[in-house]
Amino acid sequence: MHMKHALIAVLLFAAALVNPVAEAETMAYPTRDAPSFLIDYPASWEMTPGEELGDYTSLLGTSGTGLMFRTVTADDVQQAIKDTIEYVYENYTDVQLSEPTKQEHRGLQGFFIRGTATDSESGPMRLGMAWYRLNDGSIGEIWFSAPQDDAEGIEEAGKILESFRAPE
Repeated sequence: MHMKHALIAVLLFAAALVNPVAEAETMAYPTRDAPSFLIDYPASWEMTPGEELGDYTSLLGTSGTGLMFRTVTADDVQQAIKDTIEYVYENYTDVQLSEPTKQEHRGLQGFFIRGTATDSESGPMRLGMAWYRLNDGSIGEIWFSAPQDDAEGIEEAGKILESFRAPE
């Protein structure tokens, strides 16, 4: 009987070691050869790359939670922030955004804005936007939107966002 339990424990441990690697993808933006940043995401999320440098690369979870990533130049960051906030107010109702909050993430300096809003099709939404100065001098921009009731997608998005990093 103990042998059976030991075998099950070994198999579960091996699955825990192998499973995250087998189910994860790594995105290098803008290219794998010259990345400004990297993120890891579940293979179940649909990735749509941008067509040109500066275009958003998007990730869409299975229940509607989405993330978009891109870089902008330091000279363009103020316009990018303005455009993002205008987009929120033009496309959502009942918008509530926080004041910008400074943050250090994996050694990168930046800030984020959190909020809630209502989408005409999806209903209540959670929103987030962040900008971080990257090692190559560009600014990494992150956009997060999720239906309020997509707990699994929001949790997965949090793990993806936690993986956001500059290349070594």
